[in-house]
Amino acid sequence: MMAEAETTFPASVVVHDLSQARRVLRAARQVDRPVHLISAKGAGAYLGPALFKEIIDQAREAEPSARATCCLDCGDEAGTAMNALRHGVEGVSLDGSQDVIAKVRDAAEQKGQRLDPRPEKALDMAAPDSSAVLEAWLLGDTV
Repeated sequence: MMAEAETTFPASVVVHDLSQARRVLRAARQVDRPVHLISAKGAGAYLGPALFKEIIDQAREAEPSARATCCLDCGDEAGTAMNALRHGVEGVSLDGSQDVIAKVRDAAEQKGQRLDPRPEKALDMAAPDSSAVLEAWLLGDTV
């Protein structure tokens, strides 16, 4: 088991649907580890901000004591990132010019939301063995 100080940072996990988000939040609650739920790269374009927010909201409702943040990856689509902020998605990630990124960051901060970089390490729940390694991932060195 890891020392308490090492497990205070959220473990990043890529979720693709409600079932995965609920599974991750259940496991995070059980091991008492905060998680950072992120979408697949560019999911803002095909999943959409409203559906992503609904997935996160329903998962949180199912596991209200789990500690979690979330982030929708919007690829290079600044309009999608702004739409996500309007829908109340708490965090977005965005590729693009520094000017565009700065404008989206300012808009996010004005609403109490975040522009997050994509994490270097994340467990992708679409991987074949993800459910088997989820608890170990949450207990391990994920930052």
